[in-house]
Amino acid sequence: MSILIGIIFIALIGYIFDQRRHIKFLKLVNYNQETRHIMTKHQRYLLDHQIETYKFLLDTLGYDRDAISEGNYTKHEPNPEKLQAIQAEFQQKERIYRSKNIQFETELEVREID
Repeated sequence: MSILIGIIFIALIGYIFDQRRHIKFLKLVNYNQETRHIMTKHQRYLLDHQIETYKFLLDTLGYDRDAISEGNYTKHEPNPEKLQAIQAEFQQKERIYRSKNIQFETELEVREID
């Protein structure tokens, strides 16, 4: 009877150690998934920023984006006030972009990723 209790006790200890190992593994998997989500979110933001930059470029050069999608590539010179407004908006977006980049790099440093 005591041998049976000893075997059950040893099996329970082995089960507990196996569960602890499994918990460590799941924490690592969760950490990696969170990191991948952060990286994906940042890549998506970079693509959005690149698209916005192209839009500002087309506006600055005087092309109408809606007309280009329809096949009309005529250029209209924007007036200086519009150019200043476009430049101010672009500079604001660039400040936000730099801030998001710093935030992303900080998150990577906190996660100890090179």
